[in-house]
Amino acid sequence: MSHLSIRDLQKISGETIGALPGPTPVKSGDRTVGLLVPLVSADPDRLAAILGRAEALARGRDAAADDAALSQFGDVDPIDWSIDAVRSLTSKSA
Repeated sequence: MSHLSIRDLQKISGETIGALPGPTPVKSGDRTVGLLVPLVSADPDRLAAILGRAEALARGRDAAADDAALSQFGDVDPIDWSIDAVRSLTSKSA
């Protein structure tokens, strides 16, 4: 499916949207008026592996040196991607 029309949106189910291969243009006549992007849940095992790798790479880093290096880009909000921080964040949204 190369695109959906406004009328198609009225007729399709959530399962159909979830099965789309990726972002799909929504058209009104010949004009693209939107983009439908199906949301996909993250694979928990893959996410755990990525978080473990990020934590391993972060060990031994100097946070103050990182902050100093980032300061050249202005006000940067540091993000804690540790496994504990992500678990805490995701448990709040559930």
